[in-house]
Formats: sequence, structure tokens, C-alpha cells
Amino acid sequence: MDYPQYVVRPGDTIYNISRTYHVDMTEMIHLNHLRHPDRLYPGQVLLVPVTEHADPPFNRVSEPNLTYAIWLYDAYAGKESELTTTTAYLYQAVILDRPEFDALLQPIAYDELRHLNLLGQILRQLGVDPRYGSFQKTRWTDWRSRYIHYQTDPCQILERNMRDEAATYYAYMELSQKISIPEIQNTLIQIACEEGHHCQCFANALQQLYGIDIPCPLAGIEPSLSAPPEMKPPEPPFPEDVGLNLECPADPQP
Repeated sequence: MDYPQYVVRPGDTIYNISRTYHVDMTEMIHLNHLRHPDRLYPGQVLLVPVTEHADPPFNRVSEPNLTYAIWLYDAYAGKESELTTTTAYLYQAVILDRPEFDALLQPIAYDELRHLNLLGQILRQLGVDPRYGSFQKTRWTDWRSRYIHYQTDPCQILERNMRDEAATYYAYMELSQKISIPEIQNTLIQIACEEGHHCQCFANALQQLYGIDIPCPLAGIEPSLSAPPEMKPPEPPFPEDVGLNLECPADPQP
């Protein structure tokens, strides 16, 4: 079963995490094979034994913060955002119109839709209207459908999606280090972990469907742990425009 994850913060205990999610503490200890449940550490990732995927309740922040909101608008509904990604993946599933792509793209699209909802809740808590758009050079710009890359070649789609998910992982980790509100930090780290998983899913699809072995740019790091402040994204192992030249064979591998 695919259990939701919780990233431990300073001061957390197995007792208060269990109460937050309304789950049995003993069951949570057994699920995570915790020999010493009293020795949690910040950044540790725990599985939460709930029957349905549930995000942790977002606690109300003490006061509005326009600076944080401006930063988050870009991830919410900017050019490279959850809104853009959700819409793009649903478009790709329709245009590719094959069961293997439906099975890959639709669940990831709904993950991104859930991220969009979480960011919208955070923006409200920060005291702003979660309308679709972002600030570009201090000016508000509504979200636009031209932000979507309307590609039709499946290999180009998979390669670009993989690269974009890796970039999004780093963007969320950077935001989690800039924003000092623990509840928001935890949500951003959780979203980053899921984006890292998406990156690997697209890399696997390229290899399994078409025999094209381009590693996920996050290979070699552990996307389920908090990044240290000095961490920088590595140089891409391929040029920025590689997706323009990558073409699929006529048919996917069986």
C-alpha cells in the first residue's frame, strides 16, 4: 500500500504525529520499524498508516506575509507551476491516447492538482487571494495557456517532463529553506519529495517503453530527506534543448 509520508521536524514526537493524523501510535511504530520511537530526528521520513492519502492539516499562520506569498505564487500558478504542470499532463494523456500513458500521466497529474490545492490553502493563510497568476518583475500576470509546451512526440514529452520535475524538486527545496514557517516548510519538502518520485517515473518510462536510458537528474541524491542549505542543483547531464532532437522509435517496446 502507498502510504503518505511525513517529514519529521524539530520537536516532533511519535505521539504528536500520531495525534495529528488520528492514527494509532503503536501501528505507526510497527509500520516504520522503529526500534527507538523516542529518537526521531529532523528530516526523518515516516510512513503514516492511513487508509486514504491524506495531507497533514495546515495550521493557521500567525500573521499574513506578502513576501512569502509572492514567492509561492510562482510555484502555484506561474509559468513553471503546479497549474501549468497539471494542465500539461492531462493534455499529454489525451494527445498520446494510449493506455500506458494514461496509467503514467493521469496519477501524476492528480498529484500536481493536490499540490495546487495545498499551495492555494497556504496562500490564503498568508493573507492573499489564491487567484491563478504570479508576479513577474513586480507586476501581476494572469496565468496563460501558452505556458504549456504543446509537444506531441512521446519521447520529447517524457524527457522534458523528467527534466522539469527535477528542476521543480530543487525549487521547492530552495523555497523550504527561505520560508521560516515550519508548517509551510514541511509541506514544501513533502511536495519536493513527490516531484522527485515523478522525475524517476518519467526516466523509467523512457527506458522501459523506448529503451532510451537518460538518468533522472536527481539520481545519486536522496529526495526524501531535507537538503542542506549549501546544496546546489548539479549541471544537467544533457543540453537544455536535447528534447528538441530526441525522437521515439515508431512503436514502444513491448
